[in-house]
Amino acid sequence: MNSNINLLSKFKFLCRKKPVIVVTGQGRKTAVEAVFDVLKQYFKVGEDILIFESTDEEIKRFEFFLRKSPKASVIVTNVGDIPFDRDYFGGEKEKIKNTLKLVETLPAQTNLILNFDDETVREIDDLTNLNTLTFGFQLGADFKASDVKFNGGTNFKVNYKGNVVPVWLEKIFGKEQIYSALCATAVATVLGLNLVETSQSLKNYHSLPGKMRLIKGIKNSWILDDTESATVFSMIEALEILGKLKDFKRKIAVLGDILGIGKYTIEAHEAIGEKVIENADFLFTFGSRARFISKGAEVKGMVNEKISSFNTIEQGVSELRKEIKEGDLILVDGSKDMQMKEIVEKIKVRQKKGNTN
Repeated sequence: MNSNINLLSKFKFLCRKKPVIVVTGQGRKTAVEAVFDVLKQYFKVGEDILIFESTDEEIKRFEFFLRKSPKASVIVTNVGDIPFDRDYFGGEKEKIKNTLKLVETLPAQTNLILNFDDETVREIDDLTNLNTLTFGFQLGADFKASDVKFNGGTNFKVNYKGNVVPVWLEKIFGKEQIYSALCATAVATVLGLNLVETSQSLKNYHSLPGKMRLIKGIKNSWILDDTESATVFSMIEALEILGKLKDFKRKIAVLGDILGIGKYTIEAHEAIGEKVIENADFLFTFGSRARFISKGAEVKGMVNEKISSFNTIEQGVSELRKEIKEGDLILVDGSKDMQMKEIVEKIKVRQKKGNTN
């Protein structure tokens, strides 16, 4: 949650010094949501504790609060794209240059919470004398995730200093969500909560719209909504999860263009198509680039009758609605600029006011 930083807010802060948490990195939005949902069970967020989301460019604005806070924490989520098939990766150091400058000058009692699996982020610890905690899937992370299973949500275990607790994330999926839950666990530990308390609080975490959430669809179907953003890695991970989820009659992949890939656009989309046939029964694509997803699926043996390609959402959403049957699971995924969320709006069940999925 962001706040305007002005002289009045600084004065109020000095009068009542509070713990401050600043979250940055590519996964900051989901991490902030998880941290907020855990801490609100035990603190008055905004009164007893302050949580800020920040880009690398803006993080200097929060230096005052971090320096004056009796218990400050800086969380750096992933910088690189999260790969679906391995637990180690890295990003461009340029993307955290301002964060690096800031943490090098913060008081020694500041807590630094880092994504251990992202090598670029993990190396920040070598440049500071701050109290550092790490999270990730790899051996060596302070808060380590293990035993991941998918059903009506995500089950996994958090391992910390020899203690192991199960975590249940209802109707949400993916490594980004697990990283966000680990972030929240690390922050909660810094603030004096134990693992059991944090695990219980994470049952109330429902993430953000379009971030691998399971919601109710028309005709008693279900939608796996991943429309907020897409990379090649995240779309393949979404397809892998689609294939692993049980208790559904059929699987339908509804995929849009992935933007910003560059010269490997055709090859990347074709590679995604090759994954479709392993994890979905039907394929709907939207956009000129996504037609290469259809091509990749066809090359791998998906029959033409199960593939539908459209240039625009308006052209294809009515055909999709006709295809959906009771018990289907529909993955909707694509770059945010493709507006795939409009498809979700057309095929989801409208909730009564006050209800959420």
